[in-house]
Order: sequence, then C-alpha cells, then structure tokens
Amino acid sequence: MTGPSGSPQARHGSHLPVPRRWAVVTAGVGAGMGAGLLGTSLHGHLWSVSGALIPVGAIAALVLLGAVQLFVGLWSRNAWVVVMCGGATYLCAGLLSIPRGGFGMISANVQGNVWLYGIAVVTPLVAWWTSVLVRAKE
Repeated sequence: MTGPSGSPQARHGSHLPVPRRWAVVTAGVGAGMGAGLLGTSLHGHLWSVSGALIPVGAIAALVLLGAVQLFVGLWSRNAWVVVMCGGATYLCAGLLSIPRGGFGMISANVQGNVWLYGIAVVTPLVAWWTSVLVRAKE
C-alpha cells in the first residue's frame, strides 16, 4: 500500500512512514546522550525523611530515561533502539563519573549508585515493554 505521495506506508497501519536507519541510530544515540547529561545533572537531589535518605533526583532521572527510551523505541518501532539509547546513556554517565582533579560528577553515594545501576535495570525493562507494545500493534 502506498501513501498519497507514493511512499510506502508503515507496516503497522500507521500513516507515518517507517523511519530510516540513520535517523533511528542518530535519535537513539542522541536521546541517550541527552538523557545521560540531564539525568546526571538531576541525580544528586536527595530528601532526608526521618533520617532515611531518599534519592528523588536519581529516581526522577531514571523516570526521565525510561520515558525517553520508550518514546524512541515506539517511534522507531524497534526495541533494540532502546538498548542502544541505554548504552549511550550509560557511556555518558560513566564518562561523567570519572574523577577529574579529585572530583567526579557522579559519586559513589546513594544517589550515584541508584543512577548508575538504575540505568542497567531500567534499560532492559523498557526494551521488554517496548517489544510487547510493538508486537501488540502488529
């Protein structure tokens, strides 16, 4: 089936064409780097409630990452883009955690651990959820 301009329609009944591979790779890596930068700047916020430390910034950063990954995965209709996005985020956060001059932007504290290890937890969960949603659309 072709659209009004003669371009092939998306396989899933959408009126939008399937994105090109270069656009998918660029979007996945760019979104991952952006989420890594924004999440790193956000992760340090902490609430202390009755002596308990709640890393609200790191949790918010992981929610941001999950939302970005889900958006890119559903836009590209491919769960592997979510994995690529998570890899770019982890690479960005890893580079920012390297101490330069005795100071790294991500420390080995509650917030830093939740942010760094949370990327490795959120990415496969969002990739799985994206694959479920893409298959349901078929």
